[in-house]
Amino acid sequence: MTKNTYSRKGREDSFIPRRLAILFAIVIALFSILIARLAYMQIINKDFYTDKLAKASQKVITNSSVRGQIYDAKGVPLVENQVEQVATFTRSNKMTAQQMKEVAQNLLKWLTLTDVTVTPRDRADFYLADPAVYAEVVRQLPKEQRMDTAGNALDESVIYNNAVASLTEEQTTYSEEELKVVELFSQMNAAAYFETVNLVTDPLTAEQIAMIAANEAELPGISTASNWNRIVTPTSLASIIGTVTTQQAGLPKEDAEEYLAKGYSLNDRVGTAYLEKQYEEVLQGQREKKEINLDRNGNVESITTIQEGGKGNNVKLTIDLAFQDGVNAILKKYFDSELATGSARYSEGVYAVVLEPQTGAVLAMAGYSHDKKTNEVKENALGTLTNAFVPGSIVKGATITSGWENGVISGNQVLKDQPIQFAGSAPINSWFTAYGSRDITAVEALQYSSNTYMVQIALDILGQPYVPGMILNETNQLTPSMEKMRSTFGEYGLGVATGIDLPLESTGFIPTDYTLSNYLTNAFGQFDNYTPLQMAQYAATVANDGTRVSPHLVQGIYDNDEEGGLGKLVEEVSGKELNKVQISDEEMGIIQEGFYMVVNGGYGFTTGSEIRNGASVPISAKTGTAETFVTTETGQVLSAVNTNIVSYAPSSHPKIAVAVVLPNLTNLNSTTSKYITTEIINLYNSLYPMNQ
Repeated sequence: MTKNTYSRKGREDSFIPRRLAILFAIVIALFSILIARLAYMQIINKDFYTDKLAKASQKVITNSSVRGQIYDAKGVPLVENQVEQVATFTRSNKMTAQQMKEVAQNLLKWLTLTDVTVTPRDRADFYLADPAVYAEVVRQLPKEQRMDTAGNALDESVIYNNAVASLTEEQTTYSEEELKVVELFSQMNAAAYFETVNLVTDPLTAEQIAMIAANEAELPGISTASNWNRIVTPTSLASIIGTVTTQQAGLPKEDAEEYLAKGYSLNDRVGTAYLEKQYEEVLQGQREKKEINLDRNGNVESITTIQEGGKGNNVKLTIDLAFQDGVNAILKKYFDSELATGSARYSEGVYAVVLEPQTGAVLAMAGYSHDKKTNEVKENALGTLTNAFVPGSIVKGATITSGWENGVISGNQVLKDQPIQFAGSAPINSWFTAYGSRDITAVEALQYSSNTYMVQIALDILGQPYVPGMILNETNQLTPSMEKMRSTFGEYGLGVATGIDLPLESTGFIPTDYTLSNYLTNAFGQFDNYTPLQMAQYAATVANDGTRVSPHLVQGIYDNDEEGGLGKLVEEVSGKELNKVQISDEEMGIIQEGFYMVVNGGYGFTTGSEIRNGASVPISAKTGTAETFVTTETGQVLSAVNTNIVSYAPSSHPKIAVAVVLPNLTNLNSTTSKYITTEIINLYNSLYPMNQ
């Protein structure tokens, strides 16, 4: 061996101790870091990790409580909670699907089940609940449905879904009696760990309740409890109450995320429409909260109630059911009369809304819808805020207001009421232009319901003052002019949200495409469509000296008395001031004088004189007769009218504002809506005297 060979070997041998030293240094450093980390966790940050460990072995579950009730202004219940005894199931974290299957089979011995609605997935879940069956089904799956390309097992949820998809119809075919077991199993299987669900079965008898209790050893997780069903009493307000989900349906999919963020559970029962939805958080009771503590093996160590459950608060409405029913009776009487004569054969129905102008309290929302095919008439209070109609001349107070706001008229302006004749078109007339032209004031324009006064205002806003025989020019001022007019109308609540405490109200039909002709006819209410509620808010705004207040159905939130009924007032609900019409007090006084003269003027062309006949208090109003058309079953087109009225009473110190909508009557001279208006106001005055 040469000297160089020995020299190289010596150098290599000298590297070994150094490598070992480096390795030991690294190991020592890692152990030092580990010890430091453990010291940090166990000494410095002990509380954080102790809390984290505790939370990992705890679970908080919530159970909803009985829902609050809804009452009318006099305390008459409009919804009630019907209490019944039901079987319940509480799922433990140790219970297997096979065990639930056995519980379902045993439970069917002690109760009855008539309605069975199982899905194909329910059948599959039941079939695969047996571990041996599931293992065999999985074993027979193609390899690609069990493993990925690298040979690793797929997620269990993916394998399970593949197993479900592989089942044949024959495998999941059950007898009628077996399907009842499947139904019960499916309800149990839908429960989360430690969650208690009410099982949907036929009503339990006292004997069945006793038998379930006596056989609890065969029925782990099964008990009985009181449950409530939401019952809407059959009143004329039923359509605005709304609905509540079942426990099985739980949170609506579209709102689930929002509710979960507020602390709701997936199976909580919630309001899905109208009052039930609007006042959900008031009516929903305080949830019972329980803390489940588990040991290191996942066994339940203790259950602690950390928040007691409590019945939800109650809601009391502004509507007196007696008055509401009275308004309904008036509408039905007159509509039946119009049907009997054939005038209402093609009408959509009849509607009325009554508001308190100063507070916005809704005093009545009544209506009937008419099926033009079957001739069937049904109560439909909801139509007062969801259906829109051509308003006719009721809007003329708003049109005059737009004239003032845009500086084209001033004060009680005099204009010539004359046929409006454009080159090459038929004239626009008022009721009495056939007898010649005459000068009229703004008050008289309302009293006589002059179309041509309104058209002249609209032309001036457009920048094309009226000259007989003039040629209308399509200019770029059409859109700004329509926007100006609609903006003013919106100040009265026409074509905008009223602010009522109900979801899904219509803001009317306000077309975005329109012509110069549409703009002009809109000035006297022959284009945009409004709801009866919007029309009532318009009348209330005039009565309230130009202050628009949001209507509200709920008068207050109340707690529960000892029996769970209407208790003490917790919170009063009131309307909000939305805006002030942008005109002077003197100008609003002109509108109010015009409304008064519509009913109380002595001239022969006064449009609302029939309203004062038999009136128990002075009434101010604006009539609206919108020209429409209807088509018969044979295709014949007939002329028709929407006969609408907006009013308030008493004229000097208004207590109520009323809108009556009676569309598409073929009797073009009908005065029915005027008589309806008078009777509604007289009824309210008889129940709540307004001159005291």
